Amino acid sequence: MTVALVPMKDLADAKQRLSSVLSDEERMGLVNAMLRDVLAALRGTTHIQHVSIVARDRRYLDFGVDVIEEANNTGYNEAVAFALTQPALADFDSLLILPGDVPLTCADEIDALTAPTTEPTVRLAAARDGDGTNGLMIAPPRLMKSAFGIGSFERHKSIAEAAGAKVEIVTGSGISFDIDTPDDLIAFCAVDGTSETHTFLDLSGIRGRLLAENA
Repeated sequence: MTVALVPMKDLADAKQRLSSVLSDEERMGLVNAMLRDVLAALRGTTHIQHVSIVARDRRYLDFGVDVIEEANNTGYNEAVAFALTQPALADFDSLLILPGDVPLTCADEIDALTAPTTEPTVRLAAARDGDGTNGLMIAPPRLMKSAFGIGSFERHKSIAEAAGAKVEIVTGSGISFDIDTPDDLIAFCAVDGTSETHTFLDLSGIRGRLLAENA
């Protein structure tokens, strides 16, 4: 059985690097839309038996999935470590850590990351820049600690190899496309689609505004 964790920052603090092009209300609306897309992709998978958001902000209780409530929202790796202390996660065979800012990911990509394995295995999906990690599957879940942050893709590979895991790389155009910087957001706006994130960007006027400003 596989559990998926989606660690989330407090809404007021999420995606601060987008503050130069979005208002606070727009930024929080984008975070919510991206999370809805990620959760929709997770619901369509074959291998995920349970999904938990890891967060302190109680507004994430409205997304229709389990929330592991943190006392402190101190970081991505800290959120994963805290979640793994919960008794409810003790019986799972593998763990998927998926960010909430990959709205183009799909069930097929996630299934490739979480296909069952009988040996210690770590699967990774890189961000578009090849530097970050946009998907991390660990089997068994406590085989290694997560090490998200700058340079995390190569760092996760090294930690997994040191732990004796079989390391596999999964590629996908959806899961690689995270929205973290203004340039990411502008690139996303240039791509047509029917995601919740596209709908939000269209209805809010953000997409039209950013494309006009960067024509």
